[in-house]
Amino acid sequence: MTETVIQPPGPIGPLEGTPLQPPLPARAVALIIPGSGPTDRDGNNRFEGQAATYRLLAGSLAARGVASVRIDKRGLFGSHAPTRDPNAVTIDDYAEDVHRWIQVIRERTGLLCV
Repeated sequence: MTETVIQPPGPIGPLEGTPLQPPLPARAVALIIPGSGPTDRDGNNRFEGQAATYRLLAGSLAARGVASVRIDKRGLFGSHAPTRDPNAVTIDDYAEDVHRWIQVIRERTGLLCV
């Protein structure tokens, strides 16, 4: 399985995420969006531990032929550049980012099912 980093454009700087491709061509791509708080793309949170739940989920999906992209939310970790104030990011901003991710994923993979 191949892991790299991709950086689609954000409003004032790039977003960042990690795609994971299964060994065989994927049938679909799961976009894994971190939950609330300072949770990174792997599912780690400084308050709740380093279990890497999203990374484990991505590995299980890949083993079943489903690609994935784990992302950092705008203003945090690898996606810190798209905003000057991470506390000012709104739900609408996150929704805009999800649309950007879907567009980039479809362009990179040719798959419509995200």
